[in-house]
Amino acid sequence: MDDSISEEEVIIRCRGLTDEVMLLQKQLSEIIASKLKLEVTKGERTCYLSPDEVLFMETTGLYVAVHTVDDIYSMRQRLYELEEVLPGTFVRISKSAIANVSNIRSVHKNITGPSEIEFSGTIKRAYASRSYLKNLMGRLEEKRLNK
Repeated sequence: MDDSISEEEVIIRCRGLTDEVMLLQKQLSEIIASKLKLEVTKGERTCYLSPDEVLFMETTGLYVAVHTVDDIYSMRQRLYELEEVLPGTFVRISKSAIANVSNIRSVHKNITGPSEIEFSGTIKRAYASRSYLKNLMGRLEEKRLNK
């Protein structure tokens, strides 16, 4: 314990990157992310959302539109900055969007264009470009196997 530090820090020392070490790292990341609140705005109102509430995020000019089941909020952060702090349930689906794998109900694959993503509990849709589809499907399979 060190009273002089401002943030908690966990250091994992290991001889090699084993499955157990990777699992431990993933669990620590999920614990940290579970306490995360996203500061978003809607008009003059500032709200704090849990990442679990977010369906997907997409860039809209200078802002990122944050989509929930019932609403759309704004943030002034870049997607790559958000990817660094969001939990592992978020995956890039296109150059301009990231989605929460936990809220995806189905993916309608399209060989010639973007694939349509449907989310649970809403009629909102997002689109995954072909270059990001393989990674998305891998993450969905990972989620399915972990349940």
